[in-house]
Parts: sequence; C-alpha cells; structure tokens
Amino acid sequence: EVCPECKSKMVVKEVRCGRFLACSGYPDCKHTKSIGIGVKCPKDSCSGEIVPRRARKSGRTFYGCSAYPDCDFVTWDRPVDTPCENCNHPYLVEKIRTSGSVLRCPECKGESVAA
Repeated sequence: EVCPECKSKMVVKEVRCGRFLACSGYPDCKHTKSIGIGVKCPKDSCSGEIVPRRARKSGRTFYGCSAYPDCDFVTWDRPVDTPCENCNHPYLVEKIRTSGSVLRCPECKGESVAA
C-alpha cells in the first residue's frame, strides 16, 4: 500500500496495543492507518471498515468504524462478516464463552453458528 501523503510504502508495525500501517518515510511523514478486520460498516450512509480500537480508561478492545468522527458506529463484540439466517442482519458478533465462542445476531439475539 502507498502512503497518501508522501507516496512512500506503508509498512506493518506491531506495538503492545496491536498492529497498524505506518509510512516508511518516518520521521518526515507520520501518517498511520488502522488495519481493518474485513467487515464493512453496517451503517447505510458509511463507506468505512470496522477496525479494532482500545478504550482509554479500561484498555478493553472495542470495534468502531474507520470513518470516525463522520460515522459513530461502535460495538464491544467482534463483528463477523456473515449475515444472520433469521433476520438478514448484515453481520453477526462473536461472543466469547467458557465453552468456546458463539456467533450471535445483535438484532434478533439468535445464536446462529458455533465458531
């Protein structure tokens, strides 16, 4: 991928908070970009992608739209790009349980598939 600001290559960096793309022209160019999880934002008027983020106070991971602040979509559960079989909601969320993870619809609350 190419940096939109200086046209240098973007490289993957890894820190304790996670992975992200950064411009290889650092320190002259400080452009960074979050790495998405492969799920489009479910809001109709948005063209962003869902990216993992960290809460400031608790440090918990939540998932929000890459088009923030134009789009305010957020969820605590990891979205999965699979539509619900019952209500055709555009995505399911992964619920972590002691017995394993389960995919669940945020709209109808139906558990669709065990992951």
